Amino acid sequence: MRKIVATGLALIFLLSGCITVFVPVDTPTPPPTPIFTSTVYVPLISEPTQTEIPFAPTCGVDPLTEACSTPTVGTLSRSCIKKVPYILLGIPPGSTFETLDPGLTCKDEKVRGGVQQYSCSGRQLYSYRVKVCNPGCSAALTVDDLKCPSGDGFSASGACCWPLPSQDEGCVTYKVDVGGCP
Repeated sequence: MRKIVATGLALIFLLSGCITVFVPVDTPTPPPTPIFTSTVYVPLISEPTQTEIPFAPTCGVDPLTEACSTPTVGTLSRSCIKKVPYILLGIPPGSTFETLDPGLTCKDEKVRGGVQQYSCSGRQLYSYRVKVCNPGCSAALTVDDLKCPSGDGFSASGACCWPLPSQDEGCVTYKVDVGGCP
């Protein structure tokens, strides 16, 4: 009987701990992994875009060098008519002429011998000032905000931009000494 009990106990021992019993277990199915998608909107009609138009290049050579040359002014002669002093001035043809002092009166005597002449008169033994400018200086560059940045002018001959000249560039102020009459 001991043998039966020992065999039974051995059988219980073997069955309880050593033999694995497979029991089906319900395991939940993991949720599906989400797949992210994005929607791309493509307009049917493209919207207009603003494009910048580049400025013209900067001039490699100063376009004002020849155009803004300072005109030469000179005294051609002095005379007295009925005790009134006169002075004859010569400037390059096409130059502008302006008296800067109200006491000096000048008259355009036209071009003679390739020189523009002005006869001037004023108080005896006084000095006056005249301003003579080369008009090519202001005409060499044009203001064009579409082609050049602010402060620059466009040179049509070079198709480029250059800083605008000052008001007095290409001008000379000449001192007119009115002589005295005996």
